[in-house]
Amino acid sequence: MKTASKELQKLRSMAETSLNKTAELQQVLAQIEANLSRAECQKVTEKINKK
Repeated sequence: MKTASKELQKLRSMAETSLNKTAELQQVLAQIEANLSRAECQKVTEKINKK
C-alpha cells in the first residue's frame, strides 16, 4: 500500500511539473508573439510617418 501511495505521489509530482512547464512555455510564446506584434506595428507606424 505504501508503494502505491509513493508511486501516486511521484506521478502527481511529475504531472504538476509538466503543467508548470506547459504554462511557462505558453507564457514565453505569448511574450514572443507580443514582441513580434509590437515590432510589426512599429514598422507600419514608421511607413505611415514617412509619407
